[in-house]
Parts: sequence; C-alpha cells; structure tokens
Amino acid sequence: MRFWFDVGQYGLTLAIGVYVWLGNRFNAKTREVKGVQQDVTAMAERVTKLETNMAHALSHEDLAAVYDRINDVAEEVAGLSGKMDGVKGAVEMIQEYLLNEGGKR
Repeated sequence: MRFWFDVGQYGLTLAIGVYVWLGNRFNAKTREVKGVQQDVTAMAERVTKLETNMAHALSHEDLAAVYDRINDVAEEVAGLSGKMDGVKGAVEMIQEYLLNEGGKR
C-alpha cells in the first residue's frame, strides 16, 4: 500500500511539474507575442507618420521649379555684380579726381 501511495505521489508531483513547466512556456510565449505586437504597432505608427510627411514633401516637378528660380536669381546676381564693377570703377575715378585735382581750386 505504501508503495502505491509513493508511486501516486510521484506521479502527481511529476504532473504538477509538467503543468507548471508548460504554463511558464505558454506565459513566456504570450509575453513574447505581446512584445512583438507592440513592436509592430510602433512600426506601423512610424510608417504612417513617414507616409504623412512624404505626402507633404516636394515632388521632382516642385524641385525643378525651385532650381529654375535659383538659376534665375543667380543670373540676376551675376548681372548686378557686373553693374557694381562699373559703379566701383566710376567711384574710384571720382575719388582719384577729388584727391588729385579737387584741392587745386
């Protein structure tokens, strides 16, 4: 009788051990799945933000128009630079005249 009681107790202890082990594995997998779900949710939010930002981004046509305007401004600045060189020369001539001949009066 004692033998069968010990066998039953051993079997019950073994069954409880297996039950706890399987429960821990299940809980660990559940936590892992929840973690992955949170990561996927965070990634989905980031992708949504990126898509929203990209919808407001400049297109190639918009950038081409901006580059054309920059080129127009660069041409105008080059033209003004040439005109300023002429003004600089005239101012230098006036200064030279005033320094050399302006005091002879």
